[in-house]
Amino acid sequence: MVSMTTPRTVQYPQEPPRRSSRRSTFIVTAVIVVFTLVLGIIAVDRVVDFTTEQRIAEGLEPYGEADVNVEGFPVLTQMAGGRLDTVHVTADRARYADVDFIDVDAKLFDVPVDTSRPIGTVEAGAVIPLSTIDSLATEHSSLPNGMSFTTIDDELFLKGSLLGQELLIGIEPKADSRRVVVGATTIQLGSAEVDIDSLPSFLTSSISDIVIDLDFLPAGLELTDIEATDTGLAISLHGTGVSLN
Repeated sequence: MVSMTTPRTVQYPQEPPRRSSRRSTFIVTAVIVVFTLVLGIIAVDRVVDFTTEQRIAEGLEPYGEADVNVEGFPVLTQMAGGRLDTVHVTADRARYADVDFIDVDAKLFDVPVDTSRPIGTVEAGAVIPLSTIDSLATEHSSLPNGMSFTTIDDELFLKGSLLGQELLIGIEPKADSRRVVVGATTIQLGSAEVDIDSLPSFLTSSISDIVIDLDFLPAGLELTDIEATDTGLAISLHGTGVSLN
């Protein structure tokens, strides 16, 4: 008996689905295009950011050499809107209206691209050197003759001499809008300390409530705090609608 074998069907390898492959290629290409566009926008934005910082720094050159950082992203949309959200300005030294400042640190908010318009809000801090305080007090107040400001252990004093001995008058500075008001708290002559409240007013009138006018500050800025440091008076400032012009 002859055995019969059942013929096997010839099987061919199946081709991978072409639609899926094309779709994957399209997705990858789209991602690459989007990623490239994003990188391009970021690169352009960083260039605009850098040039804007340089332009602001150049505009501040009359007052000193400053480091400028435009904060927030993207800068392009801020520029298009005509105002920068936040600009951080720092300077080791600055001079404004013939007055010297050191350790300047300012945050400017809502800064117009058009510099002829005022800045929305300013929060700033700086130190007025003691030599400058002496000049301001001489020019804007009745500072006793032969006396100058000094600091000892972060406390403010008027220093002079009386009867051949060193005279130190403890001073408490206070922020009063656009003025610094300083009043005597203690008097030390040589090694002896005198309670200022025990002295008659006609002897202390010249050292009570000495007012230093700060009207030279940009319009809109006011003092919010002041304290003595080893290098001078550290001031804090706040203002709205501030203009440097």
